[in-house]
Amino acid sequence: MTSEISREFIADTLAQSIIDPRTRALYELCFMHRTHFQDDIVADKLRMIVRLGAEHGSQVSGFSPEYAAHRLGQSGVDSWFAGIATAEQIDPSLVFEMHKRVMDVFADLPVDQARSLASKYLHFHFPELFFIYDGRVAAAAYAFGQGECGYLARSEHDPDYGRFFACCRKLTERLVGPAGRRLNPRELDRVLRAWADHQEVACQATSPRAARAASYV
Repeated sequence: MTSEISREFIADTLAQSIIDPRTRALYELCFMHRTHFQDDIVADKLRMIVRLGAEHGSQVSGFSPEYAAHRLGQSGVDSWFAGIATAEQIDPSLVFEMHKRVMDVFADLPVDQARSLASKYLHFHFPELFFIYDGRVAAAAYAFGQGECGYLARSEHDPDYGRFFACCRKLTERLVGPAGRRLNPRELDRVLRAWADHQEVACQATSPRAARAASYV
């Protein structure tokens, strides 16, 4: 995978990737109902997140929004949210700690699914702070980040999300030039997702089977 993303690619991707009404409604729901006093509202948020993720190929197996909502309500998440919402300065270690705490609430899921769901749940509540993790986007971020991205793993955090977050931070700096500004986490997700799609199409077109088929045309 090439390490460069052009100005034109970024502009075209962001122009075409309009936030759909359901995603916008989810942002609004999480903004208006950040607390976890009502399990039914929390379950609605989780249900919408899982449904939108499934449309992008991110499946969550055996998941009960009602059970997860109840666990979130009992977990102390509101005090965590209050702490990050009122912090004068957001240190990455605070982001990693928050992600790990929410990920632990989803500990009955496979670890990769819990990691992804925690990142999405946090992103929709704090869209400027949390990058959205899934396998395809992470693979693109690692390739562009070219290594460990300066992340130093700590045992109390999830190392995979920490590495992914560090790579995304590095990418936002690198893409200021071609983008003309700093991309927010949602925009970076759209650019990386579109680039992964582009690379998959390019790989299929240059595969040996495709090349053999082309030679008979």
